Amino acid sequence: MNGAAEPSYPALPFDAPWDRPGIGAAAPDGPPGPWHLPWDRLTAAETARARERLVAREYEFHTSGSTGDPVRRIFSGARLRADAEQTARLLTPYAPEAIVSFAPPRHAYGASATMLLPAVTGLPVWFWPAFDCPPPAVPARRIAVVAIPWTFRILARYPRWTASFEQLTFLHSSAELPPEARLFAEDPRAAVIELLGSTETGAVAHRTGWDPAGAWTLLDDVAFAAPRTGEEGPLAVSGPRLSGLPDGSRPERHEMDDLVRRLGDRLFLRLGRRAHLVKVNGVRHDLNGIAARLRTALPGADVACVRAADPLRGETYDVLIAGGGPLTADGVRATARGLGAEPRHVRLVDRIPRGPLGKPLATPEGPL
Repeated sequence: MNGAAEPSYPALPFDAPWDRPGIGAAAPDGPPGPWHLPWDRLTAAETARARERLVAREYEFHTSGSTGDPVRRIFSGARLRADAEQTARLLTPYAPEAIVSFAPPRHAYGASATMLLPAVTGLPVWFWPAFDCPPPAVPARRIAVVAIPWTFRILARYPRWTASFEQLTFLHSSAELPPEARLFAEDPRAAVIELLGSTETGAVAHRTGWDPAGAWTLLDDVAFAAPRTGEEGPLAVSGPRLSGLPDGSRPERHEMDDLVRRLGDRLFLRLGRRAHLVKVNGVRHDLNGIAARLRTALPGADVACVRAADPLRGETYDVLIAGGGPLTADGVRATARGLGAEPRHVRLVDRIPRGPLGKPLATPEGPL
């Protein structure tokens, strides 16, 4: 049912080494899939043993380096399980019967949502690794979709597959939702839970609904370390799930790259990532937001906006465009100007290299 034949998503044996699905930075580069883990077919004793094997070890993760120097962080299996338990509570009202994940488990978000979330909920999971992979045959009516930015573009290619479910609940990390997400925002069967977090912290906050300007709520085991209520500044948090450093120590707090305005004890507005914010002529612009709006205005194009120095304005940004049909630099510049901030340069490129979670990695002229 629901598309592809079952054999295209082989079931992994539960007695296999747990690094086979590619958990953590030691995993081989490239998507280790597709695969299926049938948690719902295990006995209680088998489930307990499989969970114990997952939780018994530590996992190392590397940040991408897209917003600074790459760092190594260590999560115990117990902390990853606690992270997944937070997500499971958010999913409870939607009562999913299965999980379909696009997030590779060699990153912290994917390890938590693709591997540990099915383990703590007992839900079967299918890992859908790439554009050229057919949709899995999922014998369920209500599913949770662990999404990364290109998930919505992939699903737009399979409307009959998505139409076969009575409920789709998307889990999405804090990157801006792509234009294709609008197809589901207008669908009464679809809901979204956005998660804000990092390799250093795990998940720290959530929000529901499709409003890009909506407020975020801290997860119940996370506390503000900064800023103060009513103030604006970098989001700093404390809590029991912060990842450890390679020397075995674990920080008590972490200052994230997210600039926020704190609204109260648990609520805040996210203004953007500091590494992606530029102030042009006194007006602050979120480069991720501009890129998202450009993708909407230029259907089929891949877009990245890159901070750049400017001798007159202090800082500005460049636009990289790949695909999207017959585009010209002047046309893209005019479109960007209509969004309120004209770029310094527009570069038409063959492709924009992206990592497994959809983040731009580098261009012919250097890192983004």
